[in-house]
Amino acid sequence: MDGLESCEVLKDESLVPDMLFKAILIGDAGVGKSCILHRAVNNEFKSEYEVTIGAEFSSLIIKIKGKTVKLQIWDTAGQENFRSMIRVFYKGSHAAFLIYDLTKKESFEKLGDWIDDVKENALPEAKIMLVGNQKDNEECRRISVAAAKDFATKFNLIGFKETSAKTGEGVINMFIEMAKILYLEAERNPSPKKDEQKKDAQKKGERTKLHAVSNTKKKSGCC
Repeated sequence: MDGLESCEVLKDESLVPDMLFKAILIGDAGVGKSCILHRAVNNEFKSEYEVTIGAEFSSLIIKIKGKTVKLQIWDTAGQENFRSMIRVFYKGSHAAFLIYDLTKKESFEKLGDWIDDVKENALPEAKIMLVGNQKDNEECRRISVAAAKDFATKFNLIGFKETSAKTGEGVINMFIEMAKILYLEAERNPSPKKDEQKKDAQKKGERTKLHAVSNTKKKSGCC
């Protein structure tokens, strides 16, 4: 996206943002959602992870054209037995990152079901970005770039990215690009809710877990 390089991720968590948006990470278990979020927030890769039960969240503050945009990013459980429970976390979401593992065909084939969940439970105008993780594992690729782009076009998604939580490739950029899309739309369609968002952000200590539960069972790989 034009001007992407001019954006900056800020580390000062005490900043009260000009805009606040809620985003969710969705997709099957094991595709790398938690690893992507950990890489974005802490710039680290964990070979072991805690299985997400329900949802957890962190946040990123991105400076765009002199204004600060905070993405409150919810990492949701991908296990089938949690699907009905996690739909509550979709409520009020402005954006969704639809994540699959490009080395696992089945994780790509189930994406349509996740899109249905977003359309039924998130905001009507929620933006959906397709993200193929495990770009570092090219020799095991099962989903081509062309197939992913065709899928994004078919379902009218706002974009497609490939990432590697392991190396960090593409991770920050996917969040910056989504922040820019949400920022530009908010600028085009100003709403009284902006002030409410700013006040809401001031009240919340967003590095704590809200209505989120995780267990401590360690697993190798990436969730």
